[in-house]
Amino acid sequence: SKDVEHRTSKYRKNVIAADHGALKRAIRPARGFQRMTTASATTINGFEVMRMIRRGRYILQQPGTAGEVRRVGQRFGLAA
Repeated sequence: SKDVEHRTSKYRKNVIAADHGALKRAIRPARGFQRMTTASATTINGFEVMRMIRRGRYILQQPGTAGEVRRVGQRFGLAA
């Protein structure tokens, strides 16, 4: 049998909660949409893409703003 080590961390989820809180603050002005499908299809996805680019979670084909524009265009199916 394998030895299993049980580790607990009291504050493990705080990093995720802090990240989610920042997203909620960014989305708050966009809460006036009539339907959630409209909000999630455009605005919320845009917030998420830009946050991922800024945090380095997307690999850009080009450095700088041109790479960001191209990545967002690809994500939303636009010609960039």
